[in-house]
Amino acid sequence: MTVKDFSFPLNVFARLLEMQEGRVEYLHFPTFESADEPVLQAQERASRHLWQALPPPGRLLEVGIGLGTTLARLSAAGYRAMGITPEAAQVAEVRRRHGPLVEVMESRLEDFAHEAGQWDALLFQESAQYIDPLALFDAAERLLHGGRTHLVVMDEFALRRSDAAHTGLHEIGAFCDLAARHGWRLVHRTELSAQAAPTLDYLLRGVRARRDDLMADLSLDAATMDGLEAALTRSQTLYREGVYGYALLRFEREQPSADRPVRLGGAQAGAVRTLFERIFGHPLSAEEWAWKYGDGRGHAVGLVRPGRVPPGGDGAEPELLSHYGGLSRRVIFHGEPVLACQVCDVMVDARARTALARGGPLQRTTATFLDEQIGWGKPHRIGFGFPTDRAMAAAEHLGLYTAVDEMVCAAWPASSAGTGVGTVAQPLEAADLADGGEAVPVIDGLWRDMAAALPQATLGVRDAAWLRHRYLGHPRFRYELWLLRRRLTRRPIGVAVLRRHEQHLEWVDAVAPPAAWGALLAVARQRAAVLGAPMVEAWITQSQQHLMQALAPQDIGLRPLGIRVPANAHSPGPDADAHRGRWLLMAGDTDFR
Repeated sequence: MTVKDFSFPLNVFARLLEMQEGRVEYLHFPTFESADEPVLQAQERASRHLWQALPPPGRLLEVGIGLGTTLARLSAAGYRAMGITPEAAQVAEVRRRHGPLVEVMESRLEDFAHEAGQWDALLFQESAQYIDPLALFDAAERLLHGGRTHLVVMDEFALRRSDAAHTGLHEIGAFCDLAARHGWRLVHRTELSAQAAPTLDYLLRGVRARRDDLMADLSLDAATMDGLEAALTRSQTLYREGVYGYALLRFEREQPSADRPVRLGGAQAGAVRTLFERIFGHPLSAEEWAWKYGDGRGHAVGLVRPGRVPPGGDGAEPELLSHYGGLSRRVIFHGEPVLACQVCDVMVDARARTALARGGPLQRTTATFLDEQIGWGKPHRIGFGFPTDRAMAAAEHLGLYTAVDEMVCAAWPASSAGTGVGTVAQPLEAADLADGGEAVPVIDGLWRDMAAALPQATLGVRDAAWLRHRYLGHPRFRYELWLLRRRLTRRPIGVAVLRRHEQHLEWVDAVAPPAAWGALLAVARQRAAVLGAPMVEAWITQSQQHLMQALAPQDIGLRPLGIRVPANAHSPGPDADAHRGRWLLMAGDTDFR
């Protein structure tokens, strides 16, 4: 194998250096003193920067090996060094170049377990950007020993984000904060953005000048080369704007942290359910956990503390101290379809005494989740939730949330007056909303009408797929779905979602333009009368309560619920003014009604 067999685009960069410089020793960015400096000379300077930040010789794992040049130098300098990469072609090329002078293994960091708990240091040179930060620090916990250890990272980062287009690369501030939450102290930081930026100019010029040769040599098509040029041009622009940059970081710690944030998934569902019951006083079934978090619908992080090993035991499960969850929800935000995160299941064990302190479990868990999930360049553009006034005050105190709305409850007495002779209400069953069900195009059309009638609102998608999962697929609560039509023309008017309680009937959700809500309320009031419920109640955001006040205004009552709607105030993203007065949320937008 040769550098031609490397994965794209490493094969292009390595082959380009061979073509233009006659040889290739490194695959990392050069750091230039001047734009016309020879690139190999500038790469050697970058290596000197790296060596100035390395810890003393010890057992060092290099994650990402390039061409093995740094690994060979480490071994020659007295380090007991080993390198890993998930790419077989790189392993073969390094062994061809350096033979027994280096120790390399084909493996992802996430899967690597060789000599776990015995390493002194981990080195990442332009490899950290390809590894999820939580997974990176989790691997450090697993691989490094319990004494003084080191992390060295030389890589590209996002220096700031202020736009939805600012995607890619780890945000350097969030990365350093996450390191601190794992007990790491930043002891060395060198900013190299200005010196590294000419690398993009060099690569872009070379790719354009050698385009035909590279395509023939590496069997690449024109579309692939066009995509590479576009990516290089984008990075070039982001460097010039100060969005992207390059930095050398070194972290140290004397011993592992007593607890640390981790991502939680199916393997931890049992611990999450146990914590849920301890905090909220009622169980969270395995079915309900799967309904929320299964199949990629939900995301969660938690703070864990290493478990105590019983006498004669081999190990212990870590103890879950906190949990912060979020459910992905498609919404219309400023007229654009985006992914939002509905925060849920925020829990801190009472035994974690510093829950409301800065640096306490609540702050560390929430900040980790927000840094990972919500804001510019994150999986979710925006977030929302339904914290109580007390929980909201704690989050505001910690600088995590800012309030942008609150929930109110509207109520009307039951009425047997019905919906009028010109309409008919049809109950919807699971088969009606199944794939190919006759109600699916009807509901999807009503949802489009609703969205068109509320162009200024931030509104969760309410199509048939959403109704099917949210209501008919709920493992614990039972809902009634009523489709209201014109009797003669069969034209659909809207869908009302209802839930029966002991003392009232809840109007949980609506799929219809607001002009049709009065007819849906009539369905709910009549149904309440049939069931013997004295009242119909509905939740709505205060900013949108006028939509409810217009319905049977002579009968309506309104009361505050002590539940505020937050916006993310921690990680860079749309500011609070982008949210205020826009959210249309009902009880069905929660996970607990």
